Amino acid sequence: MQRITAEGVADDRSGGSWKRFIKRHRDALLAAVILTPLIGFWLVVNGFPTMFGFVLGFFDWVGLTDRPSFAGLDNFIAFFQDPLYTGALWRSIWIGALVTVVTQAAGFGAALLMNMPLFGKGIYRTIWYIPAVTSTVATTQIFNLLLSPSNGIINNILISLGKEPIVWQYSVGWSIFWIVVYSVWKGVGAASLLWLAGLQSVDPTLYEAAEVDGAGRMARLRHVTIPGLKPIATFIFITSLVAAIQIYEQVLFITDGGPYSQTEVLVLRIYRDGFWDFNLGMAGASSLIMAILAMSITMIYYRWSSNSDRRTTIPIRGGGASRERK
Repeated sequence: MQRITAEGVADDRSGGSWKRFIKRHRDALLAAVILTPLIGFWLVVNGFPTMFGFVLGFFDWVGLTDRPSFAGLDNFIAFFQDPLYTGALWRSIWIGALVTVVTQAAGFGAALLMNMPLFGKGIYRTIWYIPAVTSTVATTQIFNLLLSPSNGIINNILISLGKEPIVWQYSVGWSIFWIVVYSVWKGVGAASLLWLAGLQSVDPTLYEAAEVDGAGRMARLRHVTIPGLKPIATFIFITSLVAAIQIYEQVLFITDGGPYSQTEVLVLRIYRDGFWDFNLGMAGASSLIMAILAMSITMIYYRWSSNSDRRTTIPIRGGGASRERK
């Protein structure tokens, strides 16, 4: 007769419970095995350096040979008392907002065109996306050749028309204009593809129902397309705005913050503090303020978007009126 001890029964139950646990959470365990090396790599390459940079904001450290000393909130107080930093912060916000609005408006219009039944629309999508994958360094240098005050193509065209050449780099308005133009040219391709994905995710039966009800093209756009794009629109605007307020390469290579630092943005200021002046404490404080700004914008927009989603507009026959459902 086989004898089973209490310990054997306990071991069998323990082994069975582990098997049931592994079977029940197999997908989660597989995801953990795959993601753990990636998370570890991110922590080493990005996570720990980023946190170290934030910690530097609480220290007074100027020069690599100097020893850091704890400064508390002195760097943050100095940031908001110095117009050089507050001006750079303000320009990052409003230039980033301007770039976001223009880029997303142009991307949405391009997405509407690409969503039409056109011949060879795959080629059009590729052409629109080419600027997004080109090197910023190379394209900004070509851009500067176009804007050269001596032999630039644009000034040559102005001279041929009997106009005076313009030194673009000495004008604040023109400098910001070309930064925005380049940023929109660079980002409209990615924006249009995201909007196109959103347009194609809208249920086509909603368009058919609206058309049966007599809704026109603009009514369908207002009552079907735009509400159907709200989920992806939240993602697009948050990611685009956060990326736009961190604008850096365009400003560095087109104007270098000039004229007279009137186009200098906060990320460029951080770069100069950290790698030119070696003012590591102020660079860390500015980086933390930038991170807080990005998180605040994300939370504010997400909250606003969530509140606006609580109301749903239902089109009435003919598309001329609507009622709200709460």
